[in-house]
Amino acid sequence: MSYGLTVLGSVNLDLIVQLDVLPKAGETVTGGTYSALPGGKGANVAVAARRLGAETEIVAVVGNDDYAVQALVNLDAEGVYLDAVKKVDAHTGLAFISVAAGGENQIAVASGANAAFTPEHLPKLCSDVLITQFEIPINVIEAALDGYKGYVAVNASPVCDGVNAILQRADLIIVNEGEAARYDLSGHAGLIAVTLGAKGAELRRAGQVIAVALPPKVDVVDTTGAGDAFAAALTVALAEGQSEQDALDFACAVGALTTTRLGTQTASPRRAEVDRLLGR
Repeated sequence: MSYGLTVLGSVNLDLIVQLDVLPKAGETVTGGTYSALPGGKGANVAVAARRLGAETEIVAVVGNDDYAVQALVNLDAEGVYLDAVKKVDAHTGLAFISVAAGGENQIAVASGANAAFTPEHLPKLCSDVLITQFEIPINVIEAALDGYKGYVAVNASPVCDGVNAILQRADLIIVNEGEAARYDLSGHAGLIAVTLGAKGAELRRAGQVIAVALPPKVDVVDTTGAGDAFAAALTVALAEGQSEQDALDFACAVGALTTTRLGTQTASPRRAEVDRLLGR
């Protein structure tokens, strides 16, 4: 691909426990299986985009600790450019994830270095496409967008206050149903993608639905990384010049395939697998 994609976002290490059922408030559930996998919404998107063929860099902050080595291993292995990853005196971000047998999950995050990200850590951004999320300080995103001339995709998750200026600057906003209800997106002039879980996704412009897609039927193992993979796929497809309908079909297929494997980055499909599923 001839364009460059910058991911501005978080890097975490995901500490995962697989259980038959999720614990209720105050309840302890035993018999789980543990694994530690690289995660963080920014890193997840970067790996997913790279596996789909995009030349990708990540702008992020990690701690000066052993967690950072584990958290960056997939990014390095996939060929994501890491020159803009800075180290600070804080622990690398950690996500504690419980996953039930049917794929439902609970996630608690200790932001660590991600919360210590400041505008001073930013390099000059020269890519054609930027995709970001809200797991890093909002003032860092605002600083990155100041003077940036490329295409901007914002996965507006987790829900944050004080982000109207960022959303107005976005060419593409990606939200789930719950997030869409929390933001006032009525006057947005760009594209808005709303994911609908098992019902797929729809693409809107100026309040009108312009594309609808259903995911292929798959055996769900873990839904944790599906949203990040969808966001990466839709951004990559639109940047390639795919039609809005084709891009949404592509993103739904990527999201669905991601749910068939445990984890986030490790679950992201490669381009050939997606193309085979879509018959392309």
